[in-house]
Amino acid sequence: MLDITKMLHTVVDLELTIDDAKELLIGPATRQQTIFVQLDCQLADFAQAAGWADVLDQGTADPARAQRSYLNSLALLLLFSAKKQWTHLVVMDDEQWQRVTTAKQSTKLADLNKEYLAVKHFLNGAYYSHRQEDFRHAWHLLLKMGIVDFGYQSADLQKEYLEMLASVAKQYEEDQ
Repeated sequence: MLDITKMLHTVVDLELTIDDAKELLIGPATRQQTIFVQLDCQLADFAQAAGWADVLDQGTADPARAQRSYLNSLALLLLFSAKKQWTHLVVMDDEQWQRVTTAKQSTKLADLNKEYLAVKHFLNGAYYSHRQEDFRHAWHLLLKMGIVDFGYQSADLQKEYLEMLASVAKQYEEDQ
């Protein structure tokens, strides 16, 4: 099981580090918009790099880039939860974790497309209509896509997530 609280604190700390280094002064609404746009870009890059949606050019999958985009998507979704004060929606009990991790694997193009579009649909509902349940569904679906559909191991995901954020933080700390 992922230590979601640790992952959440790490991305919030990273944002503060970057804000200090860059002396960013943007308001909360613009911050949420920026996070949401970046999340949208990372989700699209995940789909592109995973290679399932490009039916005209199968074989262009880049597993390393797909995983990096997936990890960035997790980080941005966690950061968005903090900005909306919805962190209670990302914490999962054992039963919720079990439902996510034992869901049926999607391997067919149509099923992966439906999941991806559902994540985007729920995120739009969360953003535009402020529906917390939509956010929770998007979070659970995104976790399911990575862990079940793409076979990412939760221990490896967490380790690589924390290493990725530490590497970014180190860059900004050195720049100061």
